[in-house]
Amino acid sequence: MYSLKPKFMFISIAFAALLAVMALCQSAYAGGECASLGGACDDGGWDPMAKLDEIGNATATQQQSSASWPSKSREQRWGMGSSSTDSKDSDDGNATGASRDEQAAGTVQNASSEAAAQAAPTAPPEPAAIVRSEQAAAILAPLESVTDSDILLDVSENSSTHIAGSVVLPYMQFNEQAGIPKNVSEISRVLGDAGISPDDSVVIYGECLPCGGGPSVATYVYWMMKSLGHEKVAVLDGTAEDWAASGRDTTQGAAALAGKVYTPAETGNYTATYDLVEGGKVQIVDARTVQEYGSGSIPGAINIPYAGVLDGKRIKGEEQLEKIFRLLDKGQPVVVFTNTGMKASVVWFALEMMGYDARLYSYQDWAANQAA
Repeated sequence: MYSLKPKFMFISIAFAALLAVMALCQSAYAGGECASLGGACDDGGWDPMAKLDEIGNATATQQQSSASWPSKSREQRWGMGSSSTDSKDSDDGNATGASRDEQAAGTVQNASSEAAAQAAPTAPPEPAAIVRSEQAAAILAPLESVTDSDILLDVSENSSTHIAGSVVLPYMQFNEQAGIPKNVSEISRVLGDAGISPDDSVVIYGECLPCGGGPSVATYVYWMMKSLGHEKVAVLDGTAEDWAASGRDTTQGAAALAGKVYTPAETGNYTATYDLVEGGKVQIVDARTVQEYGSGSIPGAINIPYAGVLDGKRIKGEEQLEKIFRLLDKGQPVVVFTNTGMKASVVWFALEMMGYDARLYSYQDWAANQAA
């Protein structure tokens, strides 16, 4: 019978030789001496370390775009350095580096340190200073420009803190229901009863608290007083909280001034009519949100949301406003509207501050005339 023993012996010898060559290649790879073997260890580009990385991460092809990913991968999953030089000799002279337990402890400690650093409260960044031109400061009064000769008028809805000496007139007292302003005679009576005359210098401040804050109620009452012909009127460039933060006095009470007669000199230079808007000879700005604008607007209107001209609770600086209004022509009147006009007054005021001929309007009026 034919014997298979020589054949098995041959296969065993060949297999042993193959294992020896592989062992030499692995040793040469670790020592960087593979070239000295005459190319016997040429693996065609196969990298055992990269293979470990691939085995440990199913999405290796997506993450290897980061140059630091392989070393991090080995450290986190295999307890290995990126190369043999990553390990440091231990005190007993063995080049084994830190044990896996020590590396795991270090990983936990690093993670704890990172978590603690993330949990630690950080101070909010200081708001950038807003520089106003003289033209802007004439109607948007800096805190330090207010004097004892000015009447401070707080028009907030439910404010419990007022600048000391302020007259308190919530903006709703100037409106009929549904956000429609009272007529000229009624607004004049409200101002006169509060001790304000057309000759007084008035600085208006206040926030629309249900609206999330911001000066819309102050700019709205400013627009009313300008429409009455009041010359010496401005909006405070800040809030009662800003006033207190600057070291000035605030109070929970309100000033009571002797009543006066307010005689208006009404002008239509600040209010748009339906005929003006419908005539197509003005630029139209929809100051509502993008969603409201998308649901329907006045034909030809562009959208500049009122929140876009605000930096927190203050009106943005002129350099930023210049970019926001870059599509508008200063040589042509601009009509700004929201549903009732109150929030639109912020954009209207910013346009006035920048030297535009701006007028205020309401979408309610447009819809009513369209229905008629």
